[in-house]
Amino acid sequence: MGFMDLREWIGRLDKEGEVRRVTAEVDWDRELGAIARRVLEKKGPALLFEKIRGYREGRCTKVFTGSLGHRARLALALGFSRDTGNAELVQYVMQKNRERVPPVVVRGGPVKEKVLTGADVDQTAFPVPKWNYREGGRYVHTFSGIVTRDPETRVMNVGMYRGMIGQRDTTPMLLIKGGQHWGVHYAKYAARGEPMPVACVIGGDPIMPFLAGSPIPAGMCEWDVMGAYRGEPAELVRC
Repeated sequence: MGFMDLREWIGRLDKEGEVRRVTAEVDWDRELGAIARRVLEKKGPALLFEKIRGYREGRCTKVFTGSLGHRARLALALGFSRDTGNAELVQYVMQKNRERVPPVVVRGGPVKEKVLTGADVDQTAFPVPKWNYREGGRYVHTFSGIVTRDPETRVMNVGMYRGMIGQRDTTPMLLIKGGQHWGVHYAKYAARGEPMPVACVIGGDPIMPFLAGSPIPAGMCEWDVMGAYRGEPAELVRC
């Protein structure tokens, strides 16, 4: 199985009966999150919300959630049939986590087709949910790949860290200096008196968030492991 973009992944889940389109209008403020939570608890399908209050028009009008919320969908993401058992999946993951296929840098890609900078940056243009009434705001990064690079070894890391919309162009995120890979990177940049470059990837191949949330050892690049899973190099563009 080669790399997929998000549309290809949703199409695969649709074909397998693993995604449900929600055509009724829902509110991004807690209602969407409550529905998603209830479906997850019942081990239901992934959800594609197609009508979101206040976002019937614009740059983005839909929210996809529950991508890997069931073992059947994880099996499909790993290239297996949806009824593959846990033992086989665990054995496969343990094997692939020891393999490496380094990424390649390409000149461009779809991610570069629309570039917004400065005053044009507005995260509220996207129907980002407030998932739960206890949360302080709308969390845009819940299933993203957060990419940083060690300033000394130049090895990249892809982690999964939740990030909330602050201002239109700011995203407060949890960063622990000693307990997270990007926290280790940040400490090194801080000691050098340099800002740390960060890229936040939304909507990539489903193997990306799976590995971003997996215990890959420090100093090991998730892009290399992703390539091993897919049997081909991940194609990256410079930020």
